Amino acid sequence: CVVDEAVRNAVAAGADPDRIALLDNFCWGDPLRPETMWSLLEAARGCYDGAIRNRAPFISGKDSFNNEFLTRSGQRQSIPPSLLISAIGYLADVAQAMSMDLKQPGATCYLLGEFSPAFGGSHFARLFGIPAQGSRQAPLPSPLAPALYRALHQVIEQGSIVNACHDLSEGGLAVAAAEMCIAGQLGLSLELPDDSDPWVWLFGETAGCFLVEVKAGAEAAFEAHFEAHPVLRLGSVRPHPGFHVSQAGQLLFTLPVNKLAQAWRTPLV
Repeated sequence: CVVDEAVRNAVAAGADPDRIALLDNFCWGDPLRPETMWSLLEAARGCYDGAIRNRAPFISGKDSFNNEFLTRSGQRQSIPPSLLISAIGYLADVAQAMSMDLKQPGATCYLLGEFSPAFGGSHFARLFGIPAQGSRQAPLPSPLAPALYRALHQVIEQGSIVNACHDLSEGGLAVAAAEMCIAGQLGLSLELPDDSDPWVWLFGETAGCFLVEVKAGAEAAFEAHFEAHPVLRLGSVRPHPGFHVSQAGQLLFTLPVNKLAQAWRTPLV
């Protein structure tokens, strides 16, 4: 998942998914402890699988082991195993660089990718104490995701269809949408499917998905381009800075963008 997110970040910014390279940074405890070595090997296998699936080579990396200390009671404590993946990509024309800020009132917002949100391992679950055993685990990236990323890059390259693009990551759909509103100081109205669980759809996390702002009048071309991929028309950009979410024609909530920005800038502790 972390390799997938690194690649998605680069593609969302306009990078060619066929010209992406990766770097790894492992921060682990004592690798001589069997359980620590096991988790390290599993993470390395995940890196391998992600690199092969995305055809993105690891060109360098960094390892930091033995990140442990003794407590006052003499017990050995290790940091949580932490893996950072960085992606570097090629952009043929800087004018084709893509940003996440909403740009055009009246433009249409699409959800792109196999959207299967879950609270397992999510930031929402951590904040609100949702037990792991009571929540479905977040899905692995779809094997079809690299083909979707190439299709997205092709439509971004055209320059006449996509206004903005943002990948879904920590916090899920609602956080990605809020960040697009904050960056562009424009509003966004989302209409959730009638049969969806609003909390799961808004704050569950998944892999391989984007929010895309499509220029007004370019919707048919965009939908035709992604005919073979999961795509859902989800809402529209509004001229007044407010984030609105509805379901079955009923407004669930509305928040002004300045409140979103204030929450985004306020430390958690």
